[in-house]
Amino acid sequence: LRAGQDVVVIGAGGVGLNAIQGARIAGARRIVAVDMSEEKLAIAKEFGATHGVLATAEKPWRASYKALGGRGAEAVIVTVGAIPAYEDAPKYLGRGGKVIMVGMPHSGAMAEFEPVMLAAVGQGMIGSKMGDVVIQRDIPWMVDLYTQGRLKLDELISGRWSLDQINEAIADTKTGSARRNVIMFDR
Repeated sequence: LRAGQDVVVIGAGGVGLNAIQGARIAGARRIVAVDMSEEKLAIAKEFGATHGVLATAEKPWRASYKALGGRGAEAVIVTVGAIPAYEDAPKYLGRGGKVIMVGMPHSGAMAEFEPVMLAAVGQGMIGSKMGDVVIQRDIPWMVDLYTQGRLKLDELISGRWSLDQINEAIADTKTGSARRNVIMFDR
């Protein structure tokens, strides 16, 4: 992602919020969050999204185009594992744009899209394995961003649980409302 580019992030859960922060820190011009929850879209704006689009709307990519001044995004980051999100992701792209696949569907799940549509306008899809992080370089940088107040980590935590509450913490995560749950070993 280059400074000044437009980004769409599909999914405003914990991973999506971090993708939004990453886009903000990288200097994205406009960041459109797409999610099925109005509440999550409001939270996404706290993390740097400039616009929110309900994924449940009919043809939500049209609202994204409107937010981006009538064009598609340079990057669409899919942070959920839902197949419909993968099938719709190319529809949010502009010419030459790329879909970055972060969220993991179940093994064996299949998505359908029309390859000629991607090829005709120079679009592509790429995978992201653990964000392609280089630990020795990136972790100290992220610590610096956090200490400068530019990377929101504390705000990501939606629940603190003791180790004997781990099953409840996992169940809370599965509801889709949790951003990040933390297991506290001193409780």
